[in-house]
Amino acid sequence: MRLFRCLLCLLILLMAAPVQAQDELPRLETTDCWMELPEGVIEGDNIQCGYLVVPEDRSDPDSPTISLAVAVLRAPATATEVKSDPVIYLAGGPGSNAMATLPIWLESPYLQDRDLVLLDQRGTGYSLPSLNCSEMERQEEGAVQLCHDRLIDEDINLQAYNSVENAADVADLRVALGYDEWNLFGISYGTRLALTIMRDHPEGVRSVVLDSVYPLEISSWEEFGQNIVDVVDYLFQACANDLQCSRTYPDLEQEFYATAEELNANPASYTTTDSTGNSVENVLTGDTFVRRIVQSLYTSQFIPYLPFVINQVANGNYAVFDDLESGAIRSMVRHQLPDEDVSDSEGMGFSVDCQEELAFMDVATALDNIPGEPTALYDISVTDIQDIFSICQIWGVEAADQIETQPVESDIPTLVVAGEFDPVTPPHWAKSAASHLPNSFYFLFPGGGHGVIELNDCSRGIMQSFLNDPTKEPDASCIDDIGEVQWMLPE
Repeated sequence: MRLFRCLLCLLILLMAAPVQAQDELPRLETTDCWMELPEGVIEGDNIQCGYLVVPEDRSDPDSPTISLAVAVLRAPATATEVKSDPVIYLAGGPGSNAMATLPIWLESPYLQDRDLVLLDQRGTGYSLPSLNCSEMERQEEGAVQLCHDRLIDEDINLQAYNSVENAADVADLRVALGYDEWNLFGISYGTRLALTIMRDHPEGVRSVVLDSVYPLEISSWEEFGQNIVDVVDYLFQACANDLQCSRTYPDLEQEFYATAEELNANPASYTTTDSTGNSVENVLTGDTFVRRIVQSLYTSQFIPYLPFVINQVANGNYAVFDDLESGAIRSMVRHQLPDEDVSDSEGMGFSVDCQEELAFMDVATALDNIPGEPTALYDISVTDIQDIFSICQIWGVEAADQIETQPVESDIPTLVVAGEFDPVTPPHWAKSAASHLPNSFYFLFPGGGHGVIELNDCSRGIMQSFLNDPTKEPDASCIDDIGEVQWMLPE
């Protein structure tokens, strides 16, 4: 124990000073932490922040460098034994800010005996440069073109922001931090990145956790329309199969589509109050209503309330979405996720998806694959598909290597998990990835949406058991005790 603490102190010192000459890459450079730290977290003691400096384009010997934001959150000094293999969290998106998840991790059991490494992937969060499209957040006309042109004017090589470079960044970071091995934990796009690391840089990877899997071999946008129809149908069927839910909402499906049609014909105006107490005027169309229901399926804690929300909107309570998202009607929910980070890097997302996904797909096929009915779901699928293909025309990146469409095969021990209501990475994607990973364990979580490891004590316990011994299938008998969704019913 004393020896390990000495080694840990040495690691802190290494991160606290440049470990290589300034002209050598990769290298670590320390900095003050960028975000406000939660109470009790002391910079330099509990957490260390810095930049990993790497080439923007490893294929170009004259490439400029970029700086990737890194934070190492250390296991508590009270731990009986701190294990030498940390967890590195690979955020989703592509384009999400990993640092925004820090408050969640402080409550996590995985930090009781392991360090946690957070990395804002290239182009995201606090990393430099940022590919965040502020023009889109301001809803400027021609925002995507404006963002593209600005990034090009800043001499950013949009082609270099991809999973292959991302994976090399992660591999370089392990070495720079001095870890012999670590455990990858990816959610959503983070699973695609983890799979790429398993393929390109398996050295030093002890185990992998894939939550809500986005595998390389799927044609996501060619499946998009069907996946939306399937998950919405699944929601209605789950309510119909529950005695109390079906009695309370006997016509839920018909009510949903009739409300969408009515709101498209006659959009509803309503007033809400923002965080500063000011009144805000809103308009709810049928398409927006449908999108917000589908988006709510991402969050497991929202799912039990969706029949209630649909019924409320049908009866004129248009502000119910805002109540749901603010927590006003979720007082019985044990764990609530933090507000979504508005600084997600749209440009990073475009660079990855346009060269690795859409370059290998056909817009006509994607549109042809959308079920013609129901109309409300068909319409939003058409719009979303046309929009993303148009964006890629503007973004102008070239197709990645064909290997980015092939399944990853690896014998690294892997835990693969999915949520039954996930609207964006459906369970059959997770099964596809697991079928190519012979040392994998797959579990489906009832009531789960997108991202299920933090769903409940059962899911967290399964991950903890897997991390303790990734060669042994974890005891998942607790999944049987989760049961069906406990639908929120009005009193």
